Amino acid sequence: MQQKSVDPQVYYQNLSKKDKGKFLRYLSRQFDYPSSTMSAKLRENAISDLRKDERDNIIKTIEEGLWKM
Repeated sequence: MQQKSVDPQVYYQNLSKKDKGKFLRYLSRQFDYPSSTMSAKLRENAISDLRKDERDNIIKTIEEGLWKM
């Protein structure tokens, strides 16, 4: 049975301000995603949705926890 994957928006919204910055910098370095765009897509009243590849990459990043290092 596959575990339910984490919701990237809920995960992001529960991070501290410092960790949000660290998380966005990791996504920017790793996947070349603009921090401002990711911030806009992950915040509570998102202006647009994550693309499938963005969602998949972010979920993988969260599950692996590599951004915290």
